[in-house]
Amino acid sequence: MRFGSTTTLPRGVTPAASVTTTDRLVFIKKVYSLLAMSMGTAAIGAYLGSGPLLLLVAPNMMLFFILQIALIFFASFAARKPGLNMVALFSFTTVSGLTLGPLLYQVGPSIAAEAFALTAITFAGLSMYVVYSKKDFSFMSGFLMTGLIVLVVGGLLNMFFIQSGMMHFVMSGASVLLFSGFILYDTSNIMRYYGTDEYVSATLALYLDVLNLFIALLSILGIMSDE
Repeated sequence: MRFGSTTTLPRGVTPAASVTTTDRLVFIKKVYSLLAMSMGTAAIGAYLGSGPLLLLVAPNMMLFFILQIALIFFASFAARKPGLNMVALFSFTTVSGLTLGPLLYQVGPSIAAEAFALTAITFAGLSMYVVYSKKDFSFMSGFLMTGLIVLVVGGLLNMFFIQSGMMHFVMSGASVLLFSGFILYDTSNIMRYYGTDEYVSATLALYLDVLNLFIALLSILGIMSDE
């Protein structure tokens, strides 16, 4: 959700790295519990978007993408507002699931299951590496932001001008690497630099990493299955 360090925290907010082990574990438990619940609401949205609401979502994908962006800003605004922050988080995860629905319908359940399994394994492995290595990956911020800009620009060029299947495959592969890096970076930041009341922001950061990694893997597997 944000690039930075403890210097960006509001006055009086203690970073998770500076609290007692017990309080840090409570914070981490909140983050990963909310992440699991977010996956659940996204799954419900995906089911609706690929089935009962497919004819509503599929023709209006651009509107749903715009709604997702608006909800991310809403979640950032409501990050420290109890109650409202939960509404914002689960609204976004549900809508993101709805938006995934048509893509899941297109690739089919077997590819979706493979992409989910690969995403879960990758996320778990990278998260455990950060926790047990205790490395600080904040140095990756510049590289990740540059990579994200390149991917966005490249994706837009390919969508409207180049329209190359090979470039789409390459961009998807690059996305897997980029969002794997974001998982390392965000997990490290959450452990060190997020305030203990920023569990919703932390959850949303990890959810966005997982979502984009899943979409990239889904795209790669979908392209490979068509060949």
